[in-house]
Amino acid sequence: MTLNHLLAGLDTEPNIQNLLDSIQGEHPHASVVDLPTSLRPALVALISGHLERPILVVTSRADRADLLAAAINEFLPGEREAILWNGPEALPFEQLPFDLQASSERVRTLATLLDKRETSPIVVTPASGLTHLVTPPDELEKYSIVLEAGSRISIDTLIQFAAKIGFQTVPLVQEPGQIARRGGIVDIWPSLADQPARVDFFGDEVDTIRRFQPGSQRSDAHLKRVRLLPATELPLWRMPQAAAELRKLDASTLRPEVLDEWMNLLARMDAGITPASIDLFSPYLSSRTATLADYLPANTMFVVDEPGAVSLAFSNLEQQAEELRTGFEANGELPAGLRKPFASWSEISQTIERAGTVHFGVEHESSERTTVSLASIGEAPYFAGRVARMADELGAMLADGWCVVIASDQVDRLSELFTEHELPVHAVHKHERASDTPLTPGIVDIRPAEIDGGWTLPSAKVALLTDLELFGFRKAARHPSRRSLTESISFASSLTPGEYVVHIDHGIAQFTGLVRAETGGVEREYLLLEYQKGDKLYVPVDQSHRVTRYSGGGVDPQVTKLGSGEWVRTRQRVRRAVREMAFELVQLYASRDAGSGYAFPADTTWDRELDESFPYTETVDQLQAINDVKADLESPKPMDRLVCGDVGFGKTEVALRAAFKVVNGGKQVAILVPTTVLALQHYESFRQRLAAFPVKIEMLSRLRSKKEQKAILEGLADGEVDIVIGTHRLVQQDVKFKDLGLVVIDEEQRFGVRHKEFLKQIRTEVDVLTMSATPIPRTLHMSLAGIRDISIINTAPQTRLPIRTFVTESSDALLREVILRELDRGGQVFVVHNRVQSIDKLATSLRHLIPEATFGVGHGQMDEMVLEQLILSFIRKEFDVLVATTIIESGVDIANVNTIVIDNADTLGLTQLYQLRGRVGRGARRAYAYLVYRPKKPLSIEAQERLEAIQEATELGAGMQVAMRDMEIRGAGNILGAEQSGHIGAIGYDLYIRLLAQAVEEIRQGSPIAEKQVVTLDL
Repeated sequence: MTLNHLLAGLDTEPNIQNLLDSIQGEHPHASVVDLPTSLRPALVALISGHLERPILVVTSRADRADLLAAAINEFLPGEREAILWNGPEALPFEQLPFDLQASSERVRTLATLLDKRETSPIVVTPASGLTHLVTPPDELEKYSIVLEAGSRISIDTLIQFAAKIGFQTVPLVQEPGQIARRGGIVDIWPSLADQPARVDFFGDEVDTIRRFQPGSQRSDAHLKRVRLLPATELPLWRMPQAAAELRKLDASTLRPEVLDEWMNLLARMDAGITPASIDLFSPYLSSRTATLADYLPANTMFVVDEPGAVSLAFSNLEQQAEELRTGFEANGELPAGLRKPFASWSEISQTIERAGTVHFGVEHESSERTTVSLASIGEAPYFAGRVARMADELGAMLADGWCVVIASDQVDRLSELFTEHELPVHAVHKHERASDTPLTPGIVDIRPAEIDGGWTLPSAKVALLTDLELFGFRKAARHPSRRSLTESISFASSLTPGEYVVHIDHGIAQFTGLVRAETGGVEREYLLLEYQKGDKLYVPVDQSHRVTRYSGGGVDPQVTKLGSGEWVRTRQRVRRAVREMAFELVQLYASRDAGSGYAFPADTTWDRELDESFPYTETVDQLQAINDVKADLESPKPMDRLVCGDVGFGKTEVALRAAFKVVNGGKQVAILVPTTVLALQHYESFRQRLAAFPVKIEMLSRLRSKKEQKAILEGLADGEVDIVIGTHRLVQQDVKFKDLGLVVIDEEQRFGVRHKEFLKQIRTEVDVLTMSATPIPRTLHMSLAGIRDISIINTAPQTRLPIRTFVTESSDALLREVILRELDRGGQVFVVHNRVQSIDKLATSLRHLIPEATFGVGHGQMDEMVLEQLILSFIRKEFDVLVATTIIESGVDIANVNTIVIDNADTLGLTQLYQLRGRVGRGARRAYAYLVYRPKKPLSIEAQERLEAIQEATELGAGMQVAMRDMEIRGAGNILGAEQSGHIGAIGYDLYIRLLAQAVEEIRQGSPIAEKQVVTLDL
């Protein structure tokens, strides 16, 4: 909301005035042609301000709707906001599991629209969102209540009502749409709330309402009232009626096992239990169909962005739905005659045509439609990081009386840059309120704003530029998060009954479940642990930090006998053995500790400017890792830190800030990566983030010619190159640095013995930063033990969603379905096939199967320049599907790729599968991973274990869990030795590491330990 002042300049353009005049009537129809794509958000905001009527913007795809909504908000005044509406990502008839959190978001949007009926909202939706069926507005209002202190309602009535409108009853409330009861207290997370509420009853009267944190389950503020709306946008209270209608269908064509499932599903619907794929039955859940359009006033104007593309999107949706329905019916998976679970294009197009419409771009000429050309508004000049040319051209424009507005995250650095070139600057910084002062000729006006392209208005001498024009890249869109995801999922709610756990004081037990019990008149929730001979231990949920999962490296655990002293003796035995190992480990790294490194200076202004230019909000863990690394760099002791964080959790940003700090301190940085593709990815990322600073970045790999490599080596030797990113080419004899200060190693486990010898040598000379999502057990072992410093990033970035993972047999129907669904929402797809000799055959097969998509093929045996261009073309969205070997395994970060198909997944290792799956789901959009294997192929026991483990590790931050599970499958004895494996099996890996870390610290401090001393740990 920082660019509203630009609308005054657009208002003076004669052709725009003609457009505004032509749409003043009750049902106007106009087409705007020859307009830059980047102008459209500003034009929507301008139309909205002049007409004072609701506007519904329809785009062809979800990604375009995301960008438009975010950009429109930058041009609206502070009190207004464009609303984004997205329907479910699943195709009609696809039967994907129901996403309660996404559904709650849609309810929130519908309620907001009802509340704003008297205003003029702007809503942006893709074509698929407009077809999505929802509860009619009057029913949404009917099935809602308000709870406030003093209101009367029985707890049983509240629980029954909440279940009827779609709330899930759970032990602990963690997500919107959930409810839990504990005695006279009801926890509930309404769709409209950013955080859950705790309602305390006194009899049938609401006594108090408090907000609480979902992670800690602790309340932190009092609330006056809570508004309870249905948990989903579908009228689930009509499920019994829907089941009765569905029973009228002919189910005789269903396969026998499917028929049983179908009858069970109808029985559960009769009982009010929501089926997994409830969207399939949406037309049966309401007495009349309703869509988003029903929530908007009758005078709403439709703005159609590229009507030809929107019409095609509707057509494709209907075609794909029909293909799925036909396939499921033919296979006996769905009964014939199911109603379409979406609104038809014919109905929607009639609604659009009856209203006033503005087309951005034209499908065909029409005599009934006024056509306005905006060819007078041009594209912005493109500088792509050429600072001198930028300063010269902008200086000439200012001298000629132009108003130049720059939308960028790098406000401070650009202000400094333009001031150095003697250009007058006015800057609005982050968190400052942007003033609505008129445009000022002769000044560069710099503001933080989220748009992805600029334009020029010669008639008013106004120019808008963005990072795309200045530095040559589009910055990532920041999607607002309803709530902070820094609270991790509660450990207690994540345990599965039957699994083994370790209590720090009482030993190994079997977790039986969560139970409620009353003590002293207060009902609390407990973890029930079962020991030998049926002995039970009740652990309050708020003390669950003293309980950890048992992970024994493949060793079957022996359940402890309570009160026998056995657990204390076991810990003492392992403690003595661990102390011996700790001596060896401490001596191994003593030379590094004794070394004298270089102490870098504290952060400079440039360091702070780079921090501010980060287009996302750092998570708590990520910020801690950044601070840990910077503290190490400022210390005279050589750094040797492992940053362990899940794929996509922001390790690269930690490395980038460390590298920049070292360059500011006058030294060079080497970044060592395992693959050429990852080297290219890091090279592009570093160039983009550091484009505003005088830093020389190069890439050294086989993607560079001999001549280019020679020039880079000379630059490293004479100090001209500040940061070099490379593969194993960096560790060869001819690579010499003038003054190397930092080595960053990405995925150390991917390097061979010879490379590790080189790395072992440099650890005593320079600062070393190692990054990994799934470290090899020995690396993890040493880091957790305190021999190597470790920073763990456990927290997912805001809006990050877990990746939905499916393990299934491969089929043409499945491949076509999942690829088309991703393309329909504007995304791209990875297909991984790790056989070079047959990869082209697979790509050819996919081209025939899915002619609507465009394909590229990449593998490690390709010509270097061809591979580089292929990856860059895919990043630029020049084709839809990349069929590749596992060269994409490490670090490839393309936010638009959110579906991955891994062929022959049973032949790949667990950490390899985890890394490959981590190539998707890098943004705020739901991602999907399909691990497929040949039909009817018998899988080995180990392959089954790997596929089960990767399917189970779906929660965010599961990289450490996967590393531990990998050790269990492979056997800890193979890695750490049989003796250590026995100790781990006796007490579990988590406690073993804590004992080892304690021993390391005691040895370092020189404190002796008596052999018979009882070991205690304060966790």
